[in-house]
Amino acid sequence: VVAFFLGSQLMDDEDELGPAGIADSSGDQSLPRSVVTKLIKDLTPPTLRCSPEAQALIHECLGEFLQMLTAEANEASTRDKKNTISETHLTQALHSLGFDRFISACNPQSGAPLDPKAALRAERKKSKKAQQRSELSPEELLRMQQELFAGAKERFDASRSTTQTEVTQPGKV
Repeated sequence: VVAFFLGSQLMDDEDELGPAGIADSSGDQSLPRSVVTKLIKDLTPPTLRCSPEAQALIHECLGEFLQMLTAEANEASTRDKKNTISETHLTQALHSLGFDRFISACNPQSGAPLDPKAALRAERKKSKKAQQRSELSPEELLRMQQELFAGAKERFDASRSTTQTEVTQPGKV
């Protein structure tokens, strides 16, 4: 969750008005409103509507949360005499702010990516690259696939006829 928010590009939206026409007072930097709106749509049931005022409030709260988390992670990196905030600093910040339940969500289980959609995109990209590496044309690949299916059907039919013969003649081997 946090990795997604911090990985998103921050932008300066001092002059931007929210969907309700409310000026953004969360500071100099914030997540783009489109990102927050998409998160709201993705995380709520389709039957639930979110008013523009509620979206603006969620946007402001999210900005405040990220400010607190970043400040705390920055302190942790300073204590470690590091110039870069790492995942460890973020998990320390979550712990010190009392958000321990989010720490496990930030650590992918068994090497899985945090975002399932990212995993799907990576799989599609991998598949597309494999297809591009193939030196055979799509027509040749289709022909080969049909031959494999035909061979499998013949083997299946042959094993089926052998089984039926054994069932009709139980005494013979």
